[in-house]
Amino acid sequence: MRQLTSKEIESLQASGCSADDWKNISVADGFNPDSVSKTSFSGKCQLGVFSGVSEINGVPFPKGINNARLHNCVIGNDAVINGISRYISNYEIADGAILIDNCEIFCNNSSAFGTDTKIAVLNENGGRSIPLSPALTAQLAYLAVMFRDYKVFTEKICAYLDEKSRKYISRPDGAPRGYIGKNAVVVGCKKVANVWIGDNATVKDCSSLENGIIKSSAADPSSITTDVMAQNFILCNGAKVMDGAIIRNTFVGQNTEVGLGFSATDTFFSANCQAFHGESCSLFAGPFTVSHHKSTLLIAAMFSFMNAGSATNQSNHYYRLGPNHEGVLQRGSKTASGSYVLWPAVTGVFTLVKGKHGGNLDTRKLPFSYLIEQNSETWIYPGSSMKSCGTMRDINKWKKRDKRKTIDENSDIINYDIMSPFIVAEVAEGFEFLTEKQHHQRRAGVNYHKYGRAKMHSVAVDEGVDLYAMFLSTFAVRLLKSCDTANLKNLYEKASNYEIDKWADIAGAYCSRKKLFGFIDKVANSNDYSNVITSFISDLRNGYEEEKLMWGLKFILDQRFNGNIEAAVSPEAIADIINEGETAENTLAKMIDTDKEREFSQFMQVGYGLDGNDPVGDFNNVQDKDNVADIPVF
Repeated sequence: MRQLTSKEIESLQASGCSADDWKNISVADGFNPDSVSKTSFSGKCQLGVFSGVSEINGVPFPKGINNARLHNCVIGNDAVINGISRYISNYEIADGAILIDNCEIFCNNSSAFGTDTKIAVLNENGGRSIPLSPALTAQLAYLAVMFRDYKVFTEKICAYLDEKSRKYISRPDGAPRGYIGKNAVVVGCKKVANVWIGDNATVKDCSSLENGIIKSSAADPSSITTDVMAQNFILCNGAKVMDGAIIRNTFVGQNTEVGLGFSATDTFFSANCQAFHGESCSLFAGPFTVSHHKSTLLIAAMFSFMNAGSATNQSNHYYRLGPNHEGVLQRGSKTASGSYVLWPAVTGVFTLVKGKHGGNLDTRKLPFSYLIEQNSETWIYPGSSMKSCGTMRDINKWKKRDKRKTIDENSDIINYDIMSPFIVAEVAEGFEFLTEKQHHQRRAGVNYHKYGRAKMHSVAVDEGVDLYAMFLSTFAVRLLKSCDTANLKNLYEKASNYEIDKWADIAGAYCSRKKLFGFIDKVANSNDYSNVITSFISDLRNGYEEEKLMWGLKFILDQRFNGNIEAAVSPEAIADIINEGETAENTLAKMIDTDKEREFSQFMQVGYGLDGNDPVGDFNNVQDKDNVADIPVF
């Protein structure tokens, strides 16, 4: 960089420019003063070289600076700054960035870009607060939130996140505090205060943005647009916040969309979520949490792979000690229109919640269930989701809907496996529990069973036993078919030393509890905890399949053969597992097909052919039954 020549200063002044001290304005070699007009400078400013034009919606804008006030700014090559009604202060604006028709863009020297904020995730009283950090992932957030009985561990996870934040927002000595990245577009915004804007980001027509980071890249750009109000926030690559959304103390994960007036406070969104129209407060939204309706409130809850029906609501407040309760609907759960759950409560995986439920239920040992309100009581139908074509459609759609364009070590880990040790163990526990209930009902001749404050019909218990058995048989045959049969004995011998343990679903990533708590102890007792954390996350990402195989073979060995390897590898045993498993798969497939056919029954044709035209023809052409894809089992 060099100082301006006297001739360049004269040219700038002739174009309506001014400076409090021209000696504080430096320029790159090749600078042309004709590219700057009607601009006032104060403090120290550096200007790049500007030539050619950039386009916004097909409208050309000359590269350079026109009609602006700049204070302590560095402007990169070929940037466009045009029509700044107040000022831009204390920002580096990188090469190719476009800033048009904005009111004020400024950054304080002490700004932490929102990373000094704690977000009260899951517990509205703040008992599980975590630091807002660009290093957050679904897994790190879960680890920071969920283990408050391990105080040292929690403190070190939060310290790790804080250190990553400091590195992310660090600036070279003497550089402006704020940053707007290469080829970023900032257009029509009223107020941008202390916001770090990444490369290729689009920031357009926002009402107010304060204290935030917009992570973005050329490969996966993010955007924050029309009428958005945001305070203390982070957007990840590919995230979109738009259409009057209001977010405060909120993390928006990779390729997550928030818009259509949605209001989010103290919320963590993982990757691939959608939040439209409604409201969230102290929400931990794991991957693929979806809410599309105005009347829906998601509060003090943890979800993942979840779809919220209209008017879904929860309560975390008993009007005694404040909003100090919380709840979890495990992976794959969904709520029907008008559903309500009183926290605290926990459901098993893939649970459908319909109606109002105030019984503080824990149904983890009854996965794939329907929770139905009948006459103001909760009735549980264990396993019913397994025979639903909707459940199978959900399971098969998520991977196809993963819109992330870049997945690296900083991305959420999303494991789509439904036959995971975590889920298989829940089903196995449910099978054992329901089998005991079945024995009791046969002895006592009861018509229903109590489960906490809920009830189960005896016939529902019988069906649950059958469905869980089919799931376990399907798991066994699929695991066996994934193995090299010639090497099966060696695999069983290796697995025989594996310790069967329950697993955890860490916001989309599976992990054995033994490994998880070993990691927690290691972090708590290590000075080099950063490397311990990095290594654990890498293992979550890459070590699952081998550990699942060992767990699964040990599970089969113990459950079916009482640990006898010779019995397990006999041709008869292998044939039994295959025959039983394939029969179970076929039976489930028929149930799913039957459920799917209900969508095309005569009752579903009501209202078609409304004006005397053929209702069947009208229906068939609208629904296009022939193009409905087969829905596989799990």
